[in-house]
Amino acid sequence: MAGGSSPIQPPPAKRQKETSSAAVNSLGEDHPPAAMTGGLKRRRQRRQSKARRAPPIHKLGEDLLLEIFLRLPSLATLVRAALTCRAWRRAVASSPSFRRRFRVVHPPPLLGLFFEAPGPVQTPNTPAFPTFVPARRRDRDLTAAVRGGDFFLTSLEDLPDEGPCWYIVDRCRGRVLLVNWDDASLVVFNPLTRRIEDVFDLGPEDMFDDSRGHCAQINPRLLSSDEDPTSFRVVLLVHDECRIRATVFSSDTWEWLVLAWVDVPASSGDDERWIQHEGGMQANGFLYWVYEDQRYLVSLDTATMEFCVTELPHCLRDSTFDIGKAKDGATCIVYSDQLNVGVLMHTRDDDGVEKWVLDRVVPLDRELERVLRVGLDDDTVLNHLVADHSDLSVLAVQDGYVYLSSIPSVHHDSQTSCWFLSLCLETMRLERLFRRSFDNAVHPYIMAWPPSLVGNYGGFALQDAQSLK
Repeated sequence: MAGGSSPIQPPPAKRQKETSSAAVNSLGEDHPPAAMTGGLKRRRQRRQSKARRAPPIHKLGEDLLLEIFLRLPSLATLVRAALTCRAWRRAVASSPSFRRRFRVVHPPPLLGLFFEAPGPVQTPNTPAFPTFVPARRRDRDLTAAVRGGDFFLTSLEDLPDEGPCWYIVDRCRGRVLLVNWDDASLVVFNPLTRRIEDVFDLGPEDMFDDSRGHCAQINPRLLSSDEDPTSFRVVLLVHDECRIRATVFSSDTWEWLVLAWVDVPASSGDDERWIQHEGGMQANGFLYWVYEDQRYLVSLDTATMEFCVTELPHCLRDSTFDIGKAKDGATCIVYSDQLNVGVLMHTRDDDGVEKWVLDRVVPLDRELERVLRVGLDDDTVLNHLVADHSDLSVLAVQDGYVYLSSIPSVHHDSQTSCWFLSLCLETMRLERLFRRSFDNAVHPYIMAWPPSLVGNYGGFALQDAQSLK
């Protein structure tokens, strides 16, 4: 077309701009300018240099790795992280010092509470299983641990020739000891790992031999160690009119050992059963039992199997209490007196005589009011709890924490709702757990150090041996 540009050709200025932005080779491929090529190369070199300077996470040394693990928020999180690979599991499992440090920083968490079936013992073999209520912690790893366990105790239904009637009588380091009174049998079960041991008899036949007068047996107690997760012991205390003896079951021999009778101070009561049947207590390698009149405390050193009897302070005569460990590991008694909580420490005088010395008594009425007001719009429950002079009942003491329940002092029955709480002995601050009827015995379940992170046992030993070849 004369006097104008062709409509199918771009204007010269625009064509000039496009051709200056890139070069075209004989195959029609675009190449960036030399300046751009140099910039890309420098950025690529910097990324490669950084990659060379930062070693992959699986190449971290054990010391640095354990320092990182020490800062994890909970034991459940540590388990998830350590089981990521064999090297990490081996680093944790082979370091007792790390386990001690981790326990100091992160006390074992409460996962929930087992409640015994309401009502009297049911016979013959009427189905009766404890119920479990989780603590509802805001920790996804703790929640996942509960979901992955068997806290409904369904594994017990797989036991051959056993009636479906089990009661929890003790718990220790993640294991629970259950008894079937109708079949006179015991079983040890770990709900978290789903590991169940074989059933064994409730005591030897000769445990009452050479007794004097009326005899009775007390609920058995479970002994276990974090550093030896493959074995356990069960101690059964029996008494006649004025003596006691221990019988010990060992998972190493799968047999009962009957020890000698020991004389102890006489009870002030007239009851034939003069030692409390319920309430197993243990701390720092000692088992404890209380006289029915609450005048004396019987202790058993589980290392030497020697008994000792001490007189209890008067402040414990009409109180609920438990024996456990403070955060620093010291043995203590924590008791409740209405809305007050007292702490006694275990000491020895210059002559080596054991004593329980009062450390402090703390009123918890205001602290209780504070923690119960959180999230409550209706003050009816709070006013009933505090104004009606309700009591606090001590359920358990472990690793610096006390587990409590509130019990209304008037018109209490099995349908009365109670608050379940935890108390930090170091700060004396309460934490509200949940509200539920208090119809029978309660057993707090504390997450223990898992067997998979202690030494090399079973399949872990084989895996580690193969990986080191």
